[in-house]
Amino acid sequence: MKKTLLLPLLAVFIISGSAFAVPDLQLFIAGATYDNVTDTWVTHSSTFDLYVIGANQVMSNVQVSMALNLDQSVDPNGTASIGVNGTLYDSWIYGTPNFLPTHDIFPAWYTTFNAGNFGFIGRVGDVAPPYNYDPSAMGYLSTGNAWGQYKRYSISLSGIDYTHFDSYFYYNNSFGSSGHTKIKFAPFSHDAESSNNVVPEPTTLALFGIGTLGMGLVRKFRK
Repeated sequence: MKKTLLLPLLAVFIISGSAFAVPDLQLFIAGATYDNVTDTWVTHSSTFDLYVIGANQVMSNVQVSMALNLDQSVDPNGTASIGVNGTLYDSWIYGTPNFLPTHDIFPAWYTTFNAGNFGFIGRVGDVAPPYNYDPSAMGYLSTGNAWGQYKRYSISLSGIDYTHFDSYFYYNNSFGSSGHTKIKFAPFSHDAESSNNVVPEPTTLALFGIGTLGMGLVRKFRK
């Protein structure tokens, strides 16, 4: 009887525990807005701070890809560049980073930078709603959540209207004498992008319409 009761309770504990698990990798942009349709942190600025957050395990050579929404025929080499902490990245290749699942923007023109190694520096949280962990404002947390590390990168875009960011790292999963390279990446609900294609708010459009109408009336009466 006790065993029968224990199993459902154990199942509930496992499910509830995993529901609040912090992803191994996350991306966050300070001051950005979370798009609930694309499950992405979005900024409309060309300069911003990008946070890469690692948790739950030690990671080596974490990569961050930066992809453009350009057609394959539109070569961005020589016209588009991204500054990362003062280092310029302007060499682009078309395709998908090795082992990264084809999703969203990929295949695309992209470049990458190495975010280095991540360990256990302090407690971090889940950046996605409803948890909304903001490392730029909260820093490391005092209690709860997962142990990990975050790093901040100052990003500046030039000649670019849209950039999609993904983070990932490779590891070797050995089976017997053979090793298989695998990839672990930030969930697609925990990535980030910058878009300068801002859609005007309805109020802005209404004011613009009223202003245009007023100018038309003034011209009419002047005639």
